[in-house]
Amino acid sequence: MICIISTTITIIMKKIILLILTLMFGIGFAQKVKKEEKVKDKFESRQPQDMSVPPPPMVAFPAQYPKGNKAFIENVKKNLNADALKPLSKDLKTKIILKVNSEGNVVNISTYGENEVFNSEVKKAAEKATYQVKWEAGKNNRGEKVIDIVNLPFKY
Repeated sequence: MICIISTTITIIMKKIILLILTLMFGIGFAQKVKKEEKVKDKFESRQPQDMSVPPPPMVAFPAQYPKGNKAFIENVKKNLNADALKPLSKDLKTKIILKVNSEGNVVNISTYGENEVFNSEVKKAAEKATYQVKWEAGKNNRGEKVIDIVNLPFKY
């Protein structure tokens, strides 16, 4: 009888030790679950924000060239130096970015595209098109004039 009890205790002890080892391996080698990252969090973690720079204003009514932005693009095309663009390919694209202050003056002009020669020519033409021209300033929801950034695609 003592032999049966000792064998039973030995079997129970083996099962308890096996259970404890299984739990320890399960906890020790478990996969760590990452918390779900939002796109906003990823963007902010890659680009530190300078808190001294205010966020861009919410513009309900964007700034416009006096006769419309299409007229501005046509004016830029007229001012382009065709001789400088002849050696370049025919399908050229860039983006004209203008910063218009609350008085309607163009403060800064930038161009972003693949071809640097084309970008510089478009920038010169845009500067000619905006020289001494008052734009209609952008307005926020309350109708106050605000600084606005205007992005215009340009193809040649």
